[in-house]
Amino acid sequence: MRQLSGRCCIGKKEYVDGSTGVYTYADEACSLWVLGRCLTGETCNDGAALLSLFREYGDSVTEHLNGAYIAVFFRKDDGSLHVFHDRATSPVALYYTQKDGVVYLSTSLKTLLAESKIDRKLNESVIEEFLVNGFLYGADTLVEGVHKIKGYHCLVIDGDGVKQQPVKYPFETIPKGEALERFKPVLDRSVQRSLEGLDDVSFPLSSGYDSNYIAYVTTELAGKPATAFSVGGRRGKNEVPIVEQNAPHYRKLTLKTALTDDDSLRHFPDIVWRLEGNVYESGLFLQYELMKLVAGSGKTSLLCGETADQVMNLNYLREDRIFPPPGENGPRYYEFSEYPYIFSSYLILKKSGILADSFGIEARYPYLDEPLISVCYALRNISRKDKRVHVANCGECLPREVTANMSKIGGSTEFHSLFNSEREMKTFFAAVERSDFFKTHLPLIKKYSYEESQKQTGVTLLKTKLRNAALALLHIRKDTYFNEEMKLKEYFSVAYLILFQKLFIEGQPDFTAPSCELTFEEALR
Repeated sequence: MRQLSGRCCIGKKEYVDGSTGVYTYADEACSLWVLGRCLTGETCNDGAALLSLFREYGDSVTEHLNGAYIAVFFRKDDGSLHVFHDRATSPVALYYTQKDGVVYLSTSLKTLLAESKIDRKLNESVIEEFLVNGFLYGADTLVEGVHKIKGYHCLVIDGDGVKQQPVKYPFETIPKGEALERFKPVLDRSVQRSLEGLDDVSFPLSSGYDSNYIAYVTTELAGKPATAFSVGGRRGKNEVPIVEQNAPHYRKLTLKTALTDDDSLRHFPDIVWRLEGNVYESGLFLQYELMKLVAGSGKTSLLCGETADQVMNLNYLREDRIFPPPGENGPRYYEFSEYPYIFSSYLILKKSGILADSFGIEARYPYLDEPLISVCYALRNISRKDKRVHVANCGECLPREVTANMSKIGGSTEFHSLFNSEREMKTFFAAVERSDFFKTHLPLIKKYSYEESQKQTGVTLLKTKLRNAALALLHIRKDTYFNEEMKLKEYFSVAYLILFQKLFIEGQPDFTAPSCELTFEEALR
């Protein structure tokens, strides 16, 4: 697995590198480490060009870069360390902490905890925010004293200490008419740029527009043979059948599929182990099965359609949606269409990127290409929140048989797909409720419970009971199913935190282990 890691003493001109699988370059004045793809113009990871830009622009260097990257620059003359990430904060996270005048940093929380040997304490102050959103906005993490780099910021470590400083990213002002003309060629180039250096092309394929456009550019425009991967639920929603109908309409495309089931649930501790507490989301099990399928097929790279919905949303670059004020009565909920930058950078991208990286897969995201972001911004008042420019372009380019299926989207898998019976679900609920974590944080859990919010009294309650009784006679369980799904979603977020506490805070785990062999049942005991 690729990893960017190191440590430095504040005020000393020394940086000890512990990275593996990253690009490195040095000259007489500076050293450079890059995880990911950092582009200068059309060139990827050109050390001489990157150091030249850093010397000329300093911490404004990000305004001249493209790609998905974390880049570390070490100045040998003054011993300062400067860490940058792309606009979307990169597909992985960079953590850092201090102990005894030494600053440790790593893209692996496990490595950071092992190297620094800091006292491991659960960050109780952010539990409520994590339960609300499934991630932590800003610099906080689930471990006290461990931080990550915020969006639109860089990390600077020098004689004055450790600080995060604001940075800017490339932006081109484009007239709306010109942007309409440029949309397709810029998007096509973004996908083709992500293909560079790949002889073996792989990508997830859903029944939606974004991954199908990647399939179109890869197989039709670039003419490359490719392998597509699709995962659905054995029970409940499942879009694999639609994907199987669509795949034959692309030339030289091989399709591989898998399904989530109760076996996926047993791997929940491994999911938490790999994600390191960075993100929780209902699609984790599908994403985990996808990455297992890709890695098991011997693939080491993946073109991903994630973040297209957010980049093309009119709110993506709105400053108040990137840096919102704190919530007035508790943590702010970052609804996906209202806070698309935060939702994509802190949740969608991390869910995909960190899991991919943990399986040794380099994930590439063509919809995060900087020229495309500028074009989409110019078209924001046309695209609104439903990316209608992209949809119209797909209608003109994709096979008709594929677009005909777009209205039949199966959607993501449901939590019900992880259980074989009602009894198994009840056993899961009981296991969570027995935990000390659940008992300690019950007021917070109930505060955001869908079941609590729907509680009724008086005449309203009587009407609901009569309605449910009538539905039961007709064998209609829609309300029951939905309520169970909401409860499962909430309890899984609590279970995630229980597992994180057990795996990362308590005991003496082997932080060098690439995976967690505990079953879900063993971990919750």
